[in-house]
Amino acid sequence: MSISSLDPLDFEIVRELQEDGRRAFREVARNLSVPEATIRTRVKRLQDQGIVQILAFTNPSKLGHAKLALLFVNVAPQDHERAVDTLGRWPEVSYLSTTMGTADICVQVLCRDDDSLWALQQRVRSLPGIRDVRMLQEVKVHKIRFTIPPIEPES
Repeated sequence: MSISSLDPLDFEIVRELQEDGRRAFREVARNLSVPEATIRTRVKRLQDQGIVQILAFTNPSKLGHAKLALLFVNVAPQDHERAVDTLGRWPEVSYLSTTMGTADICVQVLCRDDDSLWALQQRVRSLPGIRDVRMLQEVKVHKIRFTIPPIEPES
């Protein structure tokens, strides 16, 4: 199911949960004037389809000596899927996307210290088909929020 196939109620449910992922289904139902069972069923469907995932974000700068970094990876086209599959299984990887532009893959990682960050970068470099890895260390997260786009263009 693509985002365009969500109906207005699905969008409103997602918006409610984006404000507070711990919000009770009863409260969401009350806010949207629908039965609680409808919310429960729709959230389950959205989760099963991989559209919604309810989780806790941590602030890496509050974790002490944790090192947060972005790796911009260029990979040979024939090795792209294998690289994505491999990186997606690494516990240090918190975000992984295919990109267009100066890199093929963007990888956000969280490591315990500089040594483990260096070792991870070297592991990425050693993967088959990797052509280049550029790294930017993030020192402070100011905002992290993944939201759905507005249903209608903003005026």
